[in-house]
Amino acid sequence: MSSEEPTIQDRINALRREYDALRSKISMADVTRKLGDVATQITGLPGEIKGVRERGYAFAGYLERKAEVLQEQWADIRRQVQSVVSNEIARVQGQFDELGDMWKRLEMAATDRGKEQNINLISVSLNNVDNTVEAARARIEGMYGSVPDNVSQTQSQLAQIKKFLDRADESTASWGPTEALYLAMEAEWRLTGKGKKDPDGILYLTDQRLIFEQKEKVGGRMGFGGEKVQEVVFEVPVGAISEVKAEDKGVLGRTDLIHLKLSSGDYAETTFEVKEGGVDSDWFAGQLNRVVTGEIEKERAIPVDEAAVEAVRAAPTACTTCGATLPAVTRGMTEIACEYCGTVHRI
Repeated sequence: MSSEEPTIQDRINALRREYDALRSKISMADVTRKLGDVATQITGLPGEIKGVRERGYAFAGYLERKAEVLQEQWADIRRQVQSVVSNEIARVQGQFDELGDMWKRLEMAATDRGKEQNINLISVSLNNVDNTVEAARARIEGMYGSVPDNVSQTQSQLAQIKKFLDRADESTASWGPTEALYLAMEAEWRLTGKGKKDPDGILYLTDQRLIFEQKEKVGGRMGFGGEKVQEVVFEVPVGAISEVKAEDKGVLGRTDLIHLKLSSGDYAETTFEVKEGGVDSDWFAGQLNRVVTGEIEKERAIPVDEAAVEAVRAAPTACTTCGATLPAVTRGMTEIACEYCGTVHRI
């Protein structure tokens, strides 16, 4: 069953729709809008960076400089693009105006043959102008360089840092007075290697410790019932980590394992599976090694509070009344109470 051929009027109507769409396209409003959108994103970066610093994130010190460079690069690119856009629009507009004369000839055509000839001319000209607009847009977008991608990357980095800080805020861990969070990743502690029996939670890496907090619902069946468990079940000073080894296992290497050898604590060796989306074992092992070797200090944007360091050094470790060992100093503490005799020691 064959469909009817479009009439001359149908073809004219279709051309008119293409013509109207092209009229909107040559204004390059999307190009101008992208210029504004990227500028807005860049303008917002310093405030976002300040926000994570105020929340205590001390690392990724390159962020401030990165925001400055992006601002400078985009200001220059924006001036160039705005000039080129104006020139390109003027050039394309000249070609588009010629189409107006073709439409007049089409409207004046008295015969179907005359209309056919003008329809074909307009169709070819529309295609040529459209190609010219697309070529101009490609040239302009080429001027953007890597700036938009770098802006998106920086926003992703900040979003990840905010996620780390949110997890730390919800954690039951006690943070040292001079301890600075670096990473907080979803993970499983391969304590037994028996899958569901091993605890799932968050693996925190700070400049001083590696901490695993179990954070999951245990018990229950088919996703129902069970009890929420959230507690720190493993921690070790980074200085006690003598070896870090990454391993990809499972189908297509999608199981990312971190094997550790420890010089102190309850475990000589232990393994964690990193379950954070988009993070593989090699990357995490690299970051852990940077902390162990102290290389991460090169990224520090917030200097260590020397007053807090001195307060920790000066804090008593034994009760002056009964001699019992006092709890370790944690962030925000101004005094230590002996759990045996109740004596309060000011820090």
